[in-house]
Amino acid sequence: MVRHVALLVGLLCILATVQNAESAGLVYDYYKTSCPQAEKIIHDTVFKLYEKKGNIATSLIRYVFHDCFNGCDGSFLLESTKDGPSEKESHNQVGMRNEKYVNNIKAAVEAACPGVVSCADVLALGGAAGAEVLGGPAMKLKTGRRDSRVSLKAVADAGIPTPQSDVSTVLNYFSKMGINTEQTVALLGAHTIGRAHCESFEERIYPTVDPKMDPVFANMLKYRCPQQKTEGTQQVHFTYFRNDEQSPMAFDNHYYVNLVAKQGLLHIDSEIAWDARTKPYVEAYAKDNALWHKNFATAFTILSEQNPLTGTQGEVRKHCSYTL
Repeated sequence: MVRHVALLVGLLCILATVQNAESAGLVYDYYKTSCPQAEKIIHDTVFKLYEKKGNIATSLIRYVFHDCFNGCDGSFLLESTKDGPSEKESHNQVGMRNEKYVNNIKAAVEAACPGVVSCADVLALGGAAGAEVLGGPAMKLKTGRRDSRVSLKAVADAGIPTPQSDVSTVLNYFSKMGINTEQTVALLGAHTIGRAHCESFEERIYPTVDPKMDPVFANMLKYRCPQQKTEGTQQVHFTYFRNDEQSPMAFDNHYYVNLVAKQGLLHIDSEIAWDARTKPYVEAYAKDNALWHKNFATAFTILSEQNPLTGTQGEVRKHCSYTL
C-alpha cells in the first residue's frame, strides 16, 4: 500500500512538473481564461485595419521576422532611450512602416483585457492575420510570449541578413532556428507582397546588369531607378519597386513564377532560383500555390516561436513602444 502511494505521489509530481513546464512556455489558447476573446480581437482588428490601410498587412508579416530574429519578445517596437538607440534605429530595419497600427491593435485588446496580452503576442498573431487577409493560409499559433525590456541597435545591425546575402548565409541563418531549406524558400515567399527601395537592388543593374536577370525586367528597373549620385560615389534614391508587380497585394506564388522567369528583384531572390539546394523548391512552389502555403505556414510558425520570453520573464506592456 505504501509503495502504491509513493508511486502515485511520484506520478503526480511528474505530471505537475510537465504542466508547469508547459505553462511557462508557449501553448495554444494561452488566454483562454484571462482574455478569451484576445485572438479574435486581434484577428478582426487586423481585417478592419486592412480595409482602411491595405499595406498594414504586409507590415505585420515583416514585423514578425524583424522581431523574432533575436527572440519573439516585442523588442523591435521599443523606442530608443538615454541608454542607447533601439533596434528600430538599425539600417537593417529601413523601410519599416505602419507601426502606429500595432498600437491600435494593442489598444483594442487592452480595452477588453487591460494588462493581459503582450505586444509580442500581438505581433505574432497580427502577422498571421496579415497573411490570411491577403489570401494566405490561416494559421493557429501558440501564445504566451512576454515583452522584453531591452532593445539594442547593435543586435539588429549584426543579426539580420541583408538583401545582398548569399544563399549559404540565409540557409545557415534559418537552420539555426530549426527551419530547413524547403521551409526557408517558402518563408522567402513573403516577398510576394513586399517592395524594395532602389538601393536594395541597384548593384544588380549598375554599372552592368546581372546576367541572371531578364534584360527586359532590368530595363524596367532602370527606368524606375535611374542612377543618381550625390557627394562622392554614394547612390541615393528612395523610389521603390514591388517584388510582384502583377499581384502586389495578393499572397500568391507569383513571386516564384517571377523567379523562374529571371525576374527576381533582390540578390537573394535571384540566387535561390539558381542555387542547386533551393532551385527545386522555387520551381515546385511556382507550380503549386497550395504547397507553398502549407510550407509557409509551417516555417512561419517555427519562426514565431523563436526564443520567447515566457512565464515571469519580461513584462506585459501597456503601450508597445515603452517599457513599464
